[in-house]
Amino acid sequence: MTPVPDWLQLCQAAFFELDPVKLLERIAEARSAVLDGSKTAFPNQSMANKYALRHALEMLSALLTIAEREIGEQRKAGT
Repeated sequence: MTPVPDWLQLCQAAFFELDPVKLLERIAEARSAVLDGSKTAFPNQSMANKYALRHALEMLSALLTIAEREIGEQRKAGT
């Protein structure tokens, strides 16, 4: 069984985080790990891995938009 990369574990933790404030922290950690992973081994990575890293960044970006919107709505509601 192939070990799961750290960046993927951090992305999964972000995807399943329900608290919007904690989600922002998880997104930042995951994004940093994805960027570090892509920089360190990028020339030697397979196309599938390069696609997975790019897709992870896109998903984290979308998740960040959702989290920021949720936090804004909570602030408007006063919760």
